Amino acid sequence: MPASPVTYTFLGPKGTFTEAALMQVPGAADAVRIPSSNVNTALDKVRDGSADAAMVPIENSVEGGVTATLDAIASGQELRIIREALVPISFVLVARPGVRISDIRRVSTHGHAWAQCRLWVEANMPDAEYVPGSSTAAAAMGLLDEEGVHYEAAICAPIVASEQPGLNVLAENIGDNPGAVTRFVLVSRPGVLPDRTGADKTTVVVPLPEDRPGA
Repeated sequence: MPASPVTYTFLGPKGTFTEAALMQVPGAADAVRIPSSNVNTALDKVRDGSADAAMVPIENSVEGGVTATLDAIASGQELRIIREALVPISFVLVARPGVRISDIRRVSTHGHAWAQCRLWVEANMPDAEYVPGSSTAAAAMGLLDEEGVHYEAAICAPIVASEQPGLNVLAENIGDNPGAVTRFVLVSRPGVLPDRTGADKTTVVVPLPEDRPGA
């Protein structure tokens, strides 16, 4: 009987930087890839066995650690980091056809992306309001929803814009740091560790006994 295909989950939807990180894993192109709406959901799929591993963001060279990921790994059933991937980050501003930069009052994206484009936004759209999104790709795809969209533009990865004919790119390379890189980790249930590479890292998440400011 042929072996079951490996199933991965990642912070979705399709087109996120997290999916780009997952595609660095050998064999990922032929594996089952399931997008998850947030980091907690992705890790829960690993814990309950519906996915073999999850690719999630853990650190950005500009904004530092991704606290949502660290908290999610520390909470619940034990998990293990088995691989990392580094992805250079660049951003574009997208909107629906007919929208100009001068029309934009609200912009949606992931919090880390917003922080990395803050100076560009302040210089080019000083009155724009930030609308939090679960991911950069989700924010961009939300613009295609004819009903219920409550923002005029989104900040996302260039690949999302190139694959969606309903989105216009209004500005490219809007990140404040052109050398920005995000580190992603592949997380699985405890098991046999991969062979040593000579460039291995150990990540330890230690929950505090008290959850309060200054603990």
